[in-house]
Amino acid sequence: MNFLKTISIVFVTLCGFGQQVVFSQNLQTRSMTIYELAESVAANNIQLKLANTAVDIADARIGVAKTNRLPDAGVDVKAMYLGDISIYDTRFKKLQTVDIPNFGNQFNVSASQLIFAGGKINKSIALAEMSKTLSENQFGDAEQSIKLNAIELYMNLYNLQNQKIILEQNRILANERTKNTRYFYEEDMITKNEVLRAEVLERQLEQSILQIENAILITNKNLTLFAGLDSKVLIVPEVEQLNHQIRNQDEASFLDLALGKNPQFNASETQITIAKKSLELTKTDRLPTLAGFAGYNANRPQTSGSPVLDLYTNTYQVGLSLSYNIESIYKNPKKEALDKILINQAEQRQEAVKQEIEANVNAAYKNYHQAVAQLKVSAINQTAADDNYRITELKYKNQLITYIEIIDAANTKLQAELQMLDDQTDIILNYVRLLRVTGQL
Repeated sequence: MNFLKTISIVFVTLCGFGQQVVFSQNLQTRSMTIYELAESVAANNIQLKLANTAVDIADARIGVAKTNRLPDAGVDVKAMYLGDISIYDTRFKKLQTVDIPNFGNQFNVSASQLIFAGGKINKSIALAEMSKTLSENQFGDAEQSIKLNAIELYMNLYNLQNQKIILEQNRILANERTKNTRYFYEEDMITKNEVLRAEVLERQLEQSILQIENAILITNKNLTLFAGLDSKVLIVPEVEQLNHQIRNQDEASFLDLALGKNPQFNASETQITIAKKSLELTKTDRLPTLAGFAGYNANRPQTSGSPVLDLYTNTYQVGLSLSYNIESIYKNPKKEALDKILINQAEQRQEAVKQEIEANVNAAYKNYHQAVAQLKVSAINQTAADDNYRITELKYKNQLITYIEIIDAANTKLQAELQMLDDQTDIILNYVRLLRVTGQL
């Protein structure tokens, strides 16, 4: 076991180790449960805010699409100066000037309402609503991923702090061994090289502790940024009350749950629906468009007759407009063929997502049970390693063995303690991965 091994994990129930503050370096410690972390991430994480803004944008686009149901209306008002009429012959020789009313104005009001377009507007609105659903699916997936990443950082910090506790406990033992070797050396009971071995081992533990402390500072910084917390706070995770036991469910039940709740799979279904709706929208181009229109016009002066009269000419129109886009006959088949390919692509993407989810469920489920089995072995090994160290230390004090044997016993004890921690964290890591892949994190 490497002393510096740090594991990206989720939450750990560490039996036998009390929660301690590692070191402050002007940092204010703050105990935090995993639920408090989740609340802080939900409120402050910038990536989640971006994902939520995407949902708001999609919702606003629904409102924009619905405005197409409303009539188009416009008003046009003009005021102008009209110059007198000059009359020229065919050789552009001015013959006379005719005075006319020089002030003119126009007032036009028009409105139109789409009556039929093959359901284009309703399909556009439905497409916008599906896009919002997709944004919500993507937000859910982002939320699950961000929570998982935050918990990994959180539990990595917890793991590092407990690694430091283990190393410090072993450093105390190493210091006692060094004192014993110096005493034995002064009594001419051992050689100098055994003293040097003891001092080297103690310094190695001190180096490992320094490196762990540095890793704690880096991990804590990343976690505070991720959760939007004050960077001057040193987070002290509290995980003792967490329940990480899975119910009596088999792997198939977890897979069924994942296919129902996993936001990635839900997003793939939404993408298929969007692709099909896009095809329906494309087909509406083949249909004619029927619209109603109305208008009112007022013009002054009357210039349609002679002489020009300083009077208003008022007219209005009401009618129906029918139009058909002939080019859709030869262009739309290509567009529809493209939409069908996009539908096929979306279905293939869903199958790929399903396979990925199935693989993730399988890995998390089997790794969880493997970690449970390994923990039982690690517990036995740790007890044996502690007993072995106690017996070996007693033999060494009575000069029945060499210092190499007690170093080996100390390393075995340290490795067993760290392995116990690793196995405990692996159980929870794979439990959380099950929660993530089933959309329950």
